[in-house]
Amino acid sequence: MMDDREKAVEKVRKLMSLAENAGNENEAANAFSKARIFMKKYRLELSDIYSAEPSPPPPAPPRRKTPPRPLTPEEQHREMTRLQQQEEERLRAFQKVAEQQQQRKQQREREQQALRELEKRRAQQSGHDMPPAPGPEPETVTPPVPLAQPRRPPEKEPRPVRSRVTGPALIFIILLLFVVYILYLQ
Repeated sequence: MMDDREKAVEKVRKLMSLAENAGNENEAANAFSKARIFMKKYRLELSDIYSAEPSPPPPAPPRRKTPPRPLTPEEQHREMTRLQQQEEERLRAFQKVAEQQQQRKQQREREQQALRELEKRRAQQSGHDMPPAPGPEPETVTPPVPLAQPRRPPEKEPRPVRSRVTGPALIFIILLLFVVYILYLQ
């Protein structure tokens, strides 16, 4: 009758043989790993396994790697569908990134346009408020003043309504643009 150690040696031999003659790499790796587990469990060495054997098995001729079997039309269809879905997902991701970049570009352009308009308004406003730059003054001829309208001194002259309304209107427009900008882009 065989004891546990001899049974383990036989089991390891069978597993090693199975690993050598396995149909694919997964089976071979599985069998070899089980053989190693038995060898560790019973503290066996390779010499114990092959020395107890009357003659070691002849080495099997190296197996040629068989090409994968051709896919059936159904499998080809599934594979093509899967590849198409992956490609579509990649395309959607690229489109999303492109849209985000386009939106950022448009936002920058709108901001730059708003800044340019603001600078124009400021320049126009400061142009109206500032006197013209001093330069060589040509000889000025004062036009004759009609007698019907007496001329008032400059400090008593009423300012036109436009200049009184321009400042608050400009501030209102800037604030309105700012609020629209925040609400639209957030």
